[in-house]
Amino acid sequence: MLTPDSSDPFDAVAEDYDRELDRGLRLTGAGKDYFAEGRITWVERRLGLGRGRILEVLDFGCGTGSLLPWLRKVYPNAHYVGYDPSQASIAVAQRRHADQGGVSFTSEAAGLKGRRFDLAFTNGVFHHIEPRDRPEALALVRANLKPGGHFAFWENNRWNPMVHLIMSRVSFDRDAHMLFPHQARGLLREAGFAVSSTDYLFVFPAALKPLRRVEPALAKLPLGGQYLVLAKRP
Repeated sequence: MLTPDSSDPFDAVAEDYDRELDRGLRLTGAGKDYFAEGRITWVERRLGLGRGRILEVLDFGCGTGSLLPWLRKVYPNAHYVGYDPSQASIAVAQRRHADQGGVSFTSEAAGLKGRRFDLAFTNGVFHHIEPRDRPEALALVRANLKPGGHFAFWENNRWNPMVHLIMSRVSFDRDAHMLFPHQARGLLREAGFAVSSTDYLFVFPAALKPLRRVEPALAKLPLGGQYLVLAKRP
């Protein structure tokens, strides 16, 4: 894991991160916001935490904070903490969301201590973490969850050929080390999480938008561009 004093590779792309990602996603006919909204909506569909609850939420590997507007749409009363070791990304996030109450961002793991989160969320983060460092990252998440707290672990689906094509078009994704779903589940269990389910989402591109209504019925088939492993701290 990078320390706050070390250079993070995402510092160099923080200002252009969203544009770069959307350039890759253009192949799907949808932008990053479509996927961000879909992920948090699916998490609530699966967990049923309640849209009106005051939740403590950790966005692990938050980047520039692009999840926040969609999180607030689903959980308007949530207290949000975004963590990312990229100081430049945190600076962008703070600038963009300075007017939001109940929101904080930090690039230091120590800044999470003393918090106990109901829900931790991560998306496309662990394929950027060196395999040897993944257990430490998961231990950090687990340590900051309440007993019984949920971990929504989203990753790109290595089984999906379109994912490989999209990632090859994005500079910061080309050399990423993707995880197969069974690898993600294994890492979570080794870190002390209880794994409850795996779902696959984002099967159809925008050109086949009418078919998206059947995606919930396909969630257990390894077809989608991303997968969600839901886990819990016992």
